[in-house]
Amino acid sequence: MFWNNGSCFFHACSCKTELNSINSIHGGKFQNLKEGKLSRHASSELLDEKDGGASASYSRNFDPNAPDFQRVSISGYDDLHIARELAACDDLVRCAQELCDALAIRQKYMRLAGQAFPSIVDRFLHASLNNQKLPNLPTQSSARRTILDYSIHPPIRSGRPYDCKIPAASEHVFRIRQGHFEVYANAEDLQRKVEAEEQRQKQGDAVLPNATGKAGELLTPLFFGVSREEWWKDYSTIRIMMQDGPLKSFCFRKLRFLETKFVLHANLNENREMAAQKLVPHRDFYNIRKVDGHLHASSCMNQKHLLRFIKRQMKVDADEHVVVDKTSGKPMTLSEVFRSMNLTAYDLNVDMLDVHADRNTFHRFDKFNTKYNPIGQSLLRDIFLKTDNYVHGKFFAMILKEVMKDLEESKYQNAEPRLSVYGRSIDEWDKLAKWAVDFEVWSPNVVWMIQVPRLYFKTLRKAS
Repeated sequence: MFWNNGSCFFHACSCKTELNSINSIHGGKFQNLKEGKLSRHASSELLDEKDGGASASYSRNFDPNAPDFQRVSISGYDDLHIARELAACDDLVRCAQELCDALAIRQKYMRLAGQAFPSIVDRFLHASLNNQKLPNLPTQSSARRTILDYSIHPPIRSGRPYDCKIPAASEHVFRIRQGHFEVYANAEDLQRKVEAEEQRQKQGDAVLPNATGKAGELLTPLFFGVSREEWWKDYSTIRIMMQDGPLKSFCFRKLRFLETKFVLHANLNENREMAAQKLVPHRDFYNIRKVDGHLHASSCMNQKHLLRFIKRQMKVDADEHVVVDKTSGKPMTLSEVFRSMNLTAYDLNVDMLDVHADRNTFHRFDKFNTKYNPIGQSLLRDIFLKTDNYVHGKFFAMILKEVMKDLEESKYQNAEPRLSVYGRSIDEWDKLAKWAVDFEVWSPNVVWMIQVPRLYFKTLRKAS
């Protein structure tokens, strides 16, 4: 292992006499290079000039705007040595092959989702797997972007976001086939596709032309998907890999190597990074824009904020009907709800609220879910932290708007709160949209993420 100082580079075969002879020709530049007085960009240009330009085998084109860090290189092995070691160990060969298979599965599903797959890994997979396990799917070609292509300012928003033009109803139709959805442009295209399939089934093994649309093109679904059997096959493959002992050991060693390499980089360049950060004007931790990208809307407030809000509503809206009593079927006011729990606003405190996720909730999803219930009561969660309840999510909207106001006042804090759509009824999206529009739940510092919890079997049991 060796270190290359970012400000000086020496050719392996150069000697002191050669540097002295060249130094007289170039006006002392090589003396400055040897003493480390030239910048990285000047050093690279000077070495290219000495050994025949940028085509020299050791020359590197460095970005003059890149940080001047010390680099770490690993030497001592070439491709031939690695090939011999792999050939001598069957586990290493199998582990490497399984990792390539896992990357191929990830590439397939990222392309199906319309996401861009890393180009370097893509080229590696094509070279290693010889296109045997790579799906033939459409790719998204986009030019490589640099840091200058990204704006440092947030997009300018003006007006109310809900004052937008709603597009007309689409003519798209879908059908469920072999466990996945197929989307077609209109009902006529779907009907022609179904007729062509029925005709093919009647003819048995006879080869018939595919169904075609009005313009003569083949009627294929607008979006690609995988069959249920293929999905289960990929899922089982990943599960088997997760239980493979040699593969887990192989990955563990590689991760430890990367972690150690990063720690070494931090030890070498920590002071340089700190100095580079201090040179940036008007930017520190408190005035750079920060985004909380995994924030559940029902837990976006801190426990003290939630406690103050509940106490305030107990005083302001104590006589408002907030829930229907399951026993009597009559509406209950907020004061009656707390009276049934033998609680008053004076009794409440942060410890009694018990909504802080501490270390006891680690790897205990059941305990983590109970932290969403203030005072351990799911009834209070339905009243204060739900969008679809007796008061139509009024209290939840109020506390969310208080949180969003705090974000706007801090200016540099942004959030992406998550709301859930469970799929229990077809009007869930309409109810959620109505709640957001009616209570004006929006902020320029907030964008929303709608998530679908993996509770299908639990919902199915309730329905049956």
